[in-house]
Amino acid sequence: MPTPTPGGLPGFCEGSGSVLGVQTHVNCGSFLGHKAVYRMGFAMASFFCLFAVLMVCVRSSKDPRAALQNGFWFFKFLALVGITVGAFYIPDGAFTSVWFYFGVVGSFLFILVQLVLLIDFAHSWSQLWLRKASESNAKGWYAALCTVTFILYAASIAAVALLYVYYTKPQGCTEGKALISINLLLCLIVSVVSILPKIQEAQPHSGLLQASLITLYTIYVTWAALANVPSKQDVAWVRARPKGMRECGVTGG
Repeated sequence: MPTPTPGGLPGFCEGSGSVLGVQTHVNCGSFLGHKAVYRMGFAMASFFCLFAVLMVCVRSSKDPRAALQNGFWFFKFLALVGITVGAFYIPDGAFTSVWFYFGVVGSFLFILVQLVLLIDFAHSWSQLWLRKASESNAKGWYAALCTVTFILYAASIAAVALLYVYYTKPQGCTEGKALISINLLLCLIVSVVSILPKIQEAQPHSGLLQASLITLYTIYVTWAALANVPSKQDVAWVRARPKGMRECGVTGG
């Protein structure tokens, strides 16, 4: 889908004509595409960082500042709307390029936290089923654990195959092939490491269930990255992309 042009709001956007003799000089390019995402992200980050600072050392709901956290929703909503609107009036300048790096670091930390939570969830899951298997002396829990692990790995393998089919081509698409292959190799390494004797001695409940869940999540993140590469119909974005990626994208359908 082509990126919309900023000239579609007469009387509001700069260079779009006037309405009833009224013409503003707003650069609507800030309202579109990744620039709009950056401004929304900046507004949300600023709002919650402000409240994080206000809530420093608040340990009880009896603290007078706790009322700011638990109430005043109407005014907090107004503040968020005001910050968001104000963010769209920040001049482009260096804002877009600087906030890009904030986004890169923030997204990396977000994915890292997700991985930690997933590993903890899978570890608790495995520990619970193994404990039930040992307490009841029933092999059904082991069978269930193996079945779930097999399903997760099967889904991951199928997803990798689909990524190669729909997001790469025999000629070109080098970056896409490299991204899929490197992540696949890392998933294989994690799976092997999870069952090494030294790891089992340190973490008896560690195993392939955790590795299979992380593998599936990694393949999902890989798909998300490839799916967000702009299509070749979007000329402006295609020109900005690396040469090896210009002809890549969904190749079927």
